[in-house]
Amino acid sequence: MNGSVDYTNANKTTDIRRVSTFGLTTFLITAIFLLPVGVIGNLMVIVVVRKRRYLQTKTNFLLANLAACDLVANILGYTWGVASAFPIPNMTLGVIICKINSIYPAASGCSAFILTIIALERYSAIVKPLNTRFKLKKRTLRYFILAIWIFVLAAVIPLVYFADYNVGSTYRCGRTWGTTAKATFWTTGFIIFVVVPLIVMLFCYVQIIRALYFGTRIVPMNIPAEVDAREKKRVIQLSIIVTFVFIVTYLPFAIVKELEMRISLSNRVRAFSLLSVLLSSILNPFIYAFQSSNYRRAFKEIICLIQR
Repeated sequence: MNGSVDYTNANKTTDIRRVSTFGLTTFLITAIFLLPVGVIGNLMVIVVVRKRRYLQTKTNFLLANLAACDLVANILGYTWGVASAFPIPNMTLGVIICKINSIYPAASGCSAFILTIIALERYSAIVKPLNTRFKLKKRTLRYFILAIWIFVLAAVIPLVYFADYNVGSTYRCGRTWGTTAKATFWTTGFIIFVVVPLIVMLFCYVQIIRALYFGTRIVPMNIPAEVDAREKKRVIQLSIIVTFVFIVTYLPFAIVKELEMRISLSNRVRAFSLLSVLLSSILNPFIYAFQSSNYRRAFKEIICLIQR
């Protein structure tokens, strides 16, 4: 998920690429404005969930882990920006940055899978509230998170292994794999990290909407009808936002990767597709956290402590 080229398509020129105005502008905007917002926002989510007992629920535990994935994506966004915008004359440093940059898809894949678990957790709570088989205990969720990290890190091993620098003497990140390996990797990744999570999320949220609006919903006696109605509205709004943001931010990158195997695309198109994925990790804290009054309260408390 990093902006790189492949040796099979590298331009065998001896000219060192120059820093373009577009590349420099994109890097500065991303590094100065976008990434700090993401880093601060995701750190805030992690801190408040850890420090405030009233936020220590299963859903908030998942949101904190989602924020951790997004935080990694934000930090790696700097290495991607450096490798994409600037030529690095030092070969060793260039190789190190390119290999670190290749870990970025693990963070994005982690976010996609945790979003899927969040959908499943809400599905079990709303659609199957009395079925113990669908209950996800906190200990089980911890195992899920660990398994996700192991899987996504294993998935990017080929990217890290084949990553190299100075492709075609143009001072760019690249990979020493062939066209077939490239097509197989990105197509498989598209199915596993985009298509499957999207199908699962759509299924879960459609079932949630059906249960809330068209099915018989079991509501505890101590919850007034108007409170349950507000809960319906909140869940549906959040479901639509979750699905919409996932589609809008991830599909452009996946489509660009598929097109790259067939036609030549400009650096600007590739850059915008990468930024769309990065945007998801920046927006997630606002989408998932700032809709909750408990989070707003916790943020205010933490900020007040910092200012003292």
